[in-house]
Amino acid sequence: MRMRLSATFDIASSASVVSAASVVSAASVVSLASVLFLAAAATPSASAQGVPVVPTKPQGTVRDPQTGEEAVKVAVAVVGEAKPGGTVRIAATFGIVPGWHIYWENPGESGSPTTLELDLPEGCTVAKRADGRPAVDFPVPSVFSHGETTFGYEKSVTISVEVQLPATLPAGGIPVKVRTRWLVCKERCLMGSGEASVDLAKPVAAESAPARALAESLARLPKPLPPGWRLSVAEVAAESATLVVQAPPDFSADGEWSFIPNDTPGCLLESGYLAAAKGRLLRVPLMLSRESASGRPLEVAGLLILGKNGASYAFRLPIPAP
Repeated sequence: MRMRLSATFDIASSASVVSAASVVSAASVVSLASVLFLAAAATPSASAQGVPVVPTKPQGTVRDPQTGEEAVKVAVAVVGEAKPGGTVRIAATFGIVPGWHIYWENPGESGSPTTLELDLPEGCTVAKRADGRPAVDFPVPSVFSHGETTFGYEKSVTISVEVQLPATLPAGGIPVKVRTRWLVCKERCLMGSGEASVDLAKPVAAESAPARALAESLARLPKPLPPGWRLSVAEVAAESATLVVQAPPDFSADGEWSFIPNDTPGCLLESGYLAAAKGRLLRVPLMLSRESASGRPLEVAGLLILGKNGASYAFRLPIPAP
């Protein structure tokens, strides 16, 4: 049901044009160039500090990015305290050109998920999903409804994964290769990818820009469903079932509350890519295909988002046999 998108990448070159309104002496030009060079050398670049640098358009410039790597800049950092047997987080911050967006782990009606993969050395471990990929933490996505319902991020987003360090830290460091992949869209879509190397034994400073970006991302992670909520799967048949969500008696939301599904093989919403409700009861018809579950037990999972900019909760529920 998801549409795969592809793009052709064009390599374009740009030239800087300098015009003069008056004639200046050669000595003045040399002096000005020296001042500009010294000023540039004295200013540290943002990319060197682990912050994605997204170029802004000068006034009058209309050229859009031509590749996914032009539209999205990725900075990878290690955040935490490197202690034997402790944990740190690998954080990837995506800086996105204004007007464009990338996708959540379930892109929705179209698009492609943003991914983060690791090459970990021996002795390091990370929680994994059922498909073997790292369990990456995504903040709550925005919902885009421009003819299609999709889920993702604009401007900037940080995703992360927690890594447990070995009981003894090697003297030579703990190098890790981090690969990222994304689809970035506006009126058209561009595929992008990146690769970075970091040392788990050398985290960034706690007050650095990557650490602040990670803290903001972790604050926006969905929380476990609190007590008082009732979840069940009813009316289970060979190819259908119904997710039933009942809010507690003291529940109140700003207008509608909604359910955004995770990508669960073999289980899809019967209609659309998002379910919404008012009041305390939400019923979501599901379409099942046990042959598409890759041999894993069927389950329904996703986020409950309460009202506009309200709390968000994550859950995962097995679907019993009919």
